[in-house]
Amino acid sequence: MGWAAPEPAPVKSSDTLAGGADRCEVVLDAFNKAELDGQIDTAQLTDIVRSLTSRQQLPAYFVTKKQARQAGWSPGRYFSDIPALRGKSIGGDHFGNYERRLPRGQWREADLDYRGKKRNAKRLVFARAGQQYVTVDHYETFHKVPACR
Repeated sequence: MGWAAPEPAPVKSSDTLAGGADRCEVVLDAFNKAELDGQIDTAQLTDIVRSLTSRQQLPAYFVTKKQARQAGWSPGRYFSDIPALRGKSIGGDHFGNYERRLPRGQWREADLDYRGKKRNAKRLVFARAGQQYVTVDHYETFHKVPACR
């Protein structure tokens, strides 16, 4: 009996919610309610998606793990305990996609809804080509972020 790759976790698309590119606040609020049971801060997600779409970079409050370490962080330590990292979130680091639950590509990730204490399971995973997915269960399932402007 040969080895078989596991079935990929479902990738859910909400492109039909948007009907094409539409106002991000409206589109992402509908996406959050319909696919994520309202688990994400829609205002923050809108800010991030707009920044990635218009400037191809995360908002300035994101720091990579390397930058966080240089400021005194180590895994398990709260950003709120480090003056230079208060109000910041981890984002911009490589996401390996080792389980191949997303299409092929070079992926990066960013924490969502981080409040300075223990990191949660919510992430935005994104590629330079513009694809964006949200996971609220630490990479078990991914929800495709609909296009918006």
